[in-house]
Amino acid sequence: MFAALDLKTDKLYAHNKKTKRHQDFLGFLQVLRRRFHRSERLYIILDNFSPHHHKKVKAWAEKNHVKLVYTPTYASWLNRIECHFGPLRKFVLEGSNYSSHDELMKAIQEYIRWRNKNKRDAVILNEQNKIKVA
Repeated sequence: MFAALDLKTDKLYAHNKKTKRHQDFLGFLQVLRRRFHRSERLYIILDNFSPHHHKKVKAWAEKNHVKLVYTPTYASWLNRIECHFGPLRKFVLEGSNYSSHDELMKAIQEYIRWRNKNKRDAVILNEQNKIKVA
């Protein structure tokens, strides 16, 4: 799964892929780019996963008004999206037994749709606060 958080709207986006190669990541970036006006520079905060560093990804970002910003090694908690994975784990994974990867991905997508409509839900906020560091 590739995921993004729009800090302005507090909206999560996710795309499920069977692989996580640079081509898959580039496809996700292209979908994100289409969501925002071309004049708006996008800042994408990334960990140091190797597909994020691929030369084709970097070249595409440069041509498409996208700035790739990498967190320091072993500091993924600096990425503001990280605290949103706690509630996802609680609502989707805790006590689950999905029969397939596709079933799991469907449950994650359903959660994200629900979460984007209920961002201020007390349970979500409580789970996010458990993960916040500073």
